[in-house]
Amino acid sequence: MQSSLAEHQPVTQIRSFKPQDRSAIRQICADTADAGQPVENFFPDREVIADLVTNYYTQYEPESTFVADNKGEVVGYVTGCVDTHKFKRKMAWPIVPVIFLKALGRGTLWHPQTIQFLRPNLGLWLKSGFRNANNLDDYPSHLHVNIREGFRGQQLGQQLVETFCDRARRAGSRGVHAGVSAENDRARHFFEELGFVEVHQEPRCRSGDGSGRVLYTKIYGMNL
Repeated sequence: MQSSLAEHQPVTQIRSFKPQDRSAIRQICADTADAGQPVENFFPDREVIADLVTNYYTQYEPESTFVADNKGEVVGYVTGCVDTHKFKRKMAWPIVPVIFLKALGRGTLWHPQTIQFLRPNLGLWLKSGFRNANNLDDYPSHLHVNIREGFRGQQLGQQLVETFCDRARRAGSRGVHAGVSAENDRARHFFEELGFVEVHQEPRCRSGDGSGRVLYTKIYGMNL
């Protein structure tokens, strides 16, 4: 009887972020940064990317971060921000300047793969700027969700997103948004199934295949 009960007990729980989870979140982030594939597919320094993508959430708003814990191992997470304007201020200072200095010190900026990635994209980014700044007033919160390979398809992503949305709702937010690669049909379907709707799209980067083709991020929003 005891073994039968144990078989039916969930092995993965959704819980609040703890400081000791930070390294696992950074690893999952780097392992899945390229549409579920490792960051090294397009950028040579996973430490710099992990800083850029996770530092705000784990350092300045850890109460909005939640993890999927499988027997003590973090296998997924949702990072989020209740007020995206606060996020942008912290990214402008001090987060991005500190990461820039770190990349200089590590030689990341002079790596051939970095130059190959930046050369066709700097003009695109400067031209597009922060187009979404005035388009997301109804969705002031945002989130990122990631699940380690081998644990996808178990509704962990849904549970993580719902947990963050509950947090944002209790904090008084009226809506939440998330960015999805336009070519990532699985991720788009995931958010649509949860009730998110496409708000708009913005240029992300140029394709690394030499074609110069612009790849887009679709922004999905949901009222809370």
